[in-house]
Amino acid sequence: MAAEGQNGGDDGMMRIGKRCYVSNLAWKTSWQDLKDKFRECGQVVYANVTRGDDGRSKGWGIVEFENPDEAIAAVNTLNGTDLGGRRIAVREDREDRDVKQSLEGEEGAAAAPRPARAPRGRGRGRGRGPRAPIEGEPSGFQVCVQGIPWKFTWKELKELLAECGEVERADVMSAPDGRSKGWGTVRFITKEAANAAIEQFHGSSLEGRTLTVFLDKKA
Repeated sequence: MAAEGQNGGDDGMMRIGKRCYVSNLAWKTSWQDLKDKFRECGQVVYANVTRGDDGRSKGWGIVEFENPDEAIAAVNTLNGTDLGGRRIAVREDREDRDVKQSLEGEEGAAAAPRPARAPRGRGRGRGRGPRAPIEGEPSGFQVCVQGIPWKFTWKELKELLAECGEVERADVMSAPDGRSKGWGTVRFITKEAANAAIEQFHGSSLEGRTLTVFLDKKA
């Protein structure tokens, strides 16, 4: 997985306890844009925007600070703010145990720094390689969108969610009489785009209706 990044002069190893995961990035946002934004909360020592093999941004990145307090400040102050015309989502890096402990108010000494693992997807697997999908488990690429306007077509649904990433297919469910059932599905090329769609559109309002967006278990 290719990544564009800058480490501020350190050895490129991201230290445990000081990282934030940033999603819903605009596709044009660079690591420098990300670093400049997060400087509002402290000293940024590492920033990257993850990119695919084709060089295109996957819409998420990592920011590492000088100390855990700055990472906590970034989560508290920058989540939901604008960067490049999009509302970014900022949370603790779930692979970063110390940040999570600090945010939950747990006591105790911080864990000793350890080498970072090789970059990988945001899934739960840890060095076990691919596993067979479980029946009824979401694929991670397709989302259900409930509460869409009754007049919405599959093209309009596709255009709406396309700002989160490349859409492979979109469908609007209809009754035997041809009328819309008020919900549909959208399948993305990447899991990151599907997650970005959930973060951006779930709970939002569209033409007087509230959208519910979640991973499709039947995909």
